[in-house]
Amino acid sequence: MKTILFLLAFILPVQTFASGTPDGDTQMRSVSSERANVRSGPGADYEVAWEAGRFYPLEVLGREGAWVRVSDYEKEEGWIHSSLLANAPAVVVVTKMANIREGAGMDYEVSWRAEKECSMKVLQTDGNWYKVSDGEEELGWIHGSVVWGFSGGVELEEQAAG
Repeated sequence: MKTILFLLAFILPVQTFASGTPDGDTQMRSVSSERANVRSGPGADYEVAWEAGRFYPLEVLGREGAWVRVSDYEKEEGWIHSSLLANAPAVVVVTKMANIREGAGMDYEVSWRAEKECSMKVLQTDGNWYKVSDGEEELGWIHGSVVWGFSGGVELEEQAAG
């Protein structure tokens, strides 16, 4: 992933995101700033390996001080400053195109189509379907088979309230 990722804006407050435990579970975070440099080493003096945008999900591999070693859906690794990460549940489209539907199921109309590497915040889950947002408005529902990131391992605040 050598290209710059163009991603959607984020305004809504963050919600609970799958977090790791000492027994080795995957720990996921998402980019909280509009743009973030992912570097080749743990420090601002290291070369920028790639740039990620808001809501881009990253798997945490380790830490060194304020720097977090991460991996993306293509298994590319790098380092990002911890202040640029959030616990917001997020997914990135990993197929060429993905349908965003009006409801959680194939019977619902397609609202719009998201291109590969489009990142979105997860608001709610229904089985393998994720209700997603660009941070300003709800976009619709996307199937888990076309995205990477949030694994559905925790309840979201919106679901817990219902």
